[in-house]
Amino acid sequence: MNRRPKTYSAAAAETWEMLAGVIQAGQMLPPTELTAVNSLPLTVIGGFLGAGKTTLLNQLLSKPGGRKIAVLVNDFGRINIDADLIQSRTMDTISLTNGCACCTVAGDLTRVLIELASRTEPPDAIVLEASGLADPRAIAQVALVNPALKLDGILSIIDAETGFDRANDPDCRNTFCAQIGAADLIILNKLDLLDSTRQAAVREWLKAEWPDKAVVETVQAVVPVDIALGIGTKRSSFSVSHHGHTKGFESWSFTSDIPLDAGFLEQLLRDIPVSVLRVKAVLWLSNDLEYRTVYQRVGHRFSYSRGRAWNGETPSSSLVLIGLSGAVDIENLEQAFQACRVV
Repeated sequence: MNRRPKTYSAAAAETWEMLAGVIQAGQMLPPTELTAVNSLPLTVIGGFLGAGKTTLLNQLLSKPGGRKIAVLVNDFGRINIDADLIQSRTMDTISLTNGCACCTVAGDLTRVLIELASRTEPPDAIVLEASGLADPRAIAQVALVNPALKLDGILSIIDAETGFDRANDPDCRNTFCAQIGAADLIILNKLDLLDSTRQAAVREWLKAEWPDKAVVETVQAVVPVDIALGIGTKRSSFSVSHHGHTKGFESWSFTSDIPLDAGFLEQLLRDIPVSVLRVKAVLWLSNDLEYRTVYQRVGHRFSYSRGRAWNGETPSSSLVLIGLSGAVDIENLEQAFQACRVV
């Protein structure tokens, strides 16, 4: 199924939905809070498509430093595949679907945050992984209506290999720069993909464009939990310029409850045009039926890896593509995907 590109009218509707979410949050607050005011820290992880947000989240969950962390995961599109890419899933891994959390799921986000804050044993921290097309400031604005919450900080991750190109791409620039501008801390990820000359150029670019931002350099999104969850921002409100960030982007998704042929699928993925900025999939392949196969692509770079075992869960495949509007022929792509099924 394909997602229709949003228009200027849709962007205006999204702005109203975001504001309605803030209003709704105030109306939904229970008369008494079990959690003390400003006692539950919220960290928002933002960053453009493919920067490494889910990888960072997995790193934090693998070494939480004794914290009980509630995780909220949001993706742009009908299928929230990022939730299935989290390796250390718990009962407090909560999926927000069908839009980005600063717009179309503001009401759902509000309800989840109220539920977490109202528990007799609330988590020690809440981490929200935002959609790669979301403005983290708008998410934080919705969240902070709940008096039990305090914003610990906003992290924005940059893919060192593609970040400069995104900042100079007229189709991506507004969204990318808004995400970086929102950050209390910039995570410069994937530095290992650059040689020393290009690393120096990226550092100089960041210093010139965002001189007041703290930057942590890393590989594989490895950031100590005490840094990622110990920012302690002083900000309590945000000025959000809602510029219709999803204008010009579409999300396409495909699912199958029949195993896929690895060879046919590999050819399909090779043929996807470069105007598709991000591809991610959790696959049920005929040559490895007991385990998930995870596929990731950012730009020209892609990888396959073995994921978690199905362990009694119903196997299926989910494939999500995000790119510029009109980047793919949806009918041909649907036919090619169906041809990958082993029948």
